[in-house]
Amino acid sequence: MLSTVLQGTRILDLTRWMPGPFASLILRDLGAEVLKIEQPGCGDPMRDVPVQSGGRHLFELVNRDKRSMTLNLKTTEGQAILLRLAARSDVLLQGFLPAVVARLGLQYETLRPCSPQLVYVSVSGYGQSGPFHERSSHDLSLLAASGLLDLMGAAATPPTILPIPLADLAAALWTTLGVIAALLQRSATGMGQHLDVSLLDSTFSLLALPLAEMLARGRDPQRGNLWLSGGQACYHVYETADSKHVALAALEPHIWQAFCMAVGREEWSTRQGETSQSSLIADVAALFRGRTREQWAAVLAEADCCCEPVLTVSESIRHPQVDHRQMFRDGVLLTPFAAKGASHSRAPRLGQHTEEILAELGYAAAQVALWRDRGIV
Repeated sequence: MLSTVLQGTRILDLTRWMPGPFASLILRDLGAEVLKIEQPGCGDPMRDVPVQSGGRHLFELVNRDKRSMTLNLKTTEGQAILLRLAARSDVLLQGFLPAVVARLGLQYETLRPCSPQLVYVSVSGYGQSGPFHERSSHDLSLLAASGLLDLMGAAATPPTILPIPLADLAAALWTTLGVIAALLQRSATGMGQHLDVSLLDSTFSLLALPLAEMLARGRDPQRGNLWLSGGQACYHVYETADSKHVALAALEPHIWQAFCMAVGREEWSTRQGETSQSSLIADVAALFRGRTREQWAAVLAEADCCCEPVLTVSESIRHPQVDHRQMFRDGVLLTPFAAKGASHSRAPRLGQHTEEILAELGYAAAQVALWRDRGIV
């Protein structure tokens, strides 16, 4: 089972917000043990996301099944403890700007002599080199820099902000893939390495389709008019009679023909290749406005034409396929390779496992108490 493939692998996660923690969640669901290092007193800022934006739930969903230890990395003692933790770990994830890493004395070059087996991963907005490498960033600013934000939304409207941090999640997936590849290489060489994961790189790597269109046309693709962003009648979102929506994705000619036959418009089957799609889009839009979302779902249920109701989030978690795959159960969001039906622990309280971890490292309780009084842990 893939849910045990990384069993025995130790992940030391110093990252915050979404990219690193989501990557370590995937690695945890593949069997790794994850220790989350947080700043004493405040911890991961995701713990303090406003209630109206998800509050504690967001942190819970992304950080379940991990352990939490508080450690003040600005102190000599805290840095020394981290070095001991790194020496017994397989992977270290950090998301600081390069200057911060240097100030803390936690560069890969510093850790490598005592932990040559360590896979050290730097996750940052712009990467570890280049003219922007010390610049702060968040998902939206990186989507803007990548060119992707300019393509989001309908024509003749401002760019649309996505409801998910796409750059963060892309970087998390590349981080996971890189870690697994580095661990495979280490099994042959015995040596770790430094992985430089840039959120901008991760996002830009997704632009194959708009880049191809730009190269083919010799100009920038236009928002709302790309092949897969509203420019084709067969691949579009349409409003229904009850002011809800359906998504039609009948790209292949035989699927488009199946749709046309199912809705009684066989004459549309030859119009898919029309250079200007505006007239056909208007015709299909008028058709969909004639029935409710659920009526269209019933009409097209057996047509196999890639047309689905646009569900709300609360509807999607009740979707029979999502339920069957157990992707969201008892308030727990699972990654695709997590063991289905297995029990999961809640996200840890801030520093919940500090004493436990320090005891594993051989530190006496009296020493730990002293460090706690001094704000080191």
